[in-house]
Amino acid sequence: MRNKCLICFLILIASVLVGWTGGWTRVMRTGHEAYLYGNYDEAQIAFQEATFQKPDNPIAHYNLGTVLYRKGKFSEAAQAFRESLAKHSGNTEKAPDQAHIYYNLGNAQFKARDLRRAIEAYKHSLRLNPQDTDTQHNLALALRLAKQQEDFAQQQKADKNAEPQTQPDNIGEAERLQLLERLSKNENRVRQKLLQQQRKSGLRRAKDW
Repeated sequence: MRNKCLICFLILIASVLVGWTGGWTRVMRTGHEAYLYGNYDEAQIAFQEATFQKPDNPIAHYNLGTVLYRKGKFSEAAQAFRESLAKHSGNTEKAPDQAHIYYNLGNAQFKARDLRRAIEAYKHSLRLNPQDTDTQHNLALALRLAKQQEDFAQQQKADKNAEPQTQPDNIGEAERLQLLERLSKNENRVRQKLLQQQRKSGLRRAKDW
């Protein structure tokens, strides 16, 4: 993922340092500084406090989502990005672009292995910014992986239907364990294949600010 959000980040941090006053400003500044130095735990605490102080402000939720994403808490990050979108009026002053929020939401859902919702988020982002090549790339990757997962599920179903129907009570413990082991190996093989393709294709990086 390309890191094209530095300009957006600089604009936001500048607005914090120049335009805002009060306790919320200090908390946001603390979060930004901690994030820049890689202190993500401290940044998370600061941005969470900012969301408590101004729960209707989309910027604090967006920044919190960005930190959670960096910490690998992808489901929580997705929720924070959804909160940012819910508070975003479309013309909210100094807020991150909605296309960026949808893009990062898609990345968080992709990382959380929720490909269906990731695809929806990428499509929303492209409706707002059709020329974004990062979003185009990630959408294509998510669609390809979703199709492979669907094909695998259908193949598993076909294999199961083709197997001789045996009453569960008649299956021995050893046979049951062998069946479970075989299914587990198949799932792991597909998972490794998907991970290899993801690394090869390269999910484009998240947009910070």
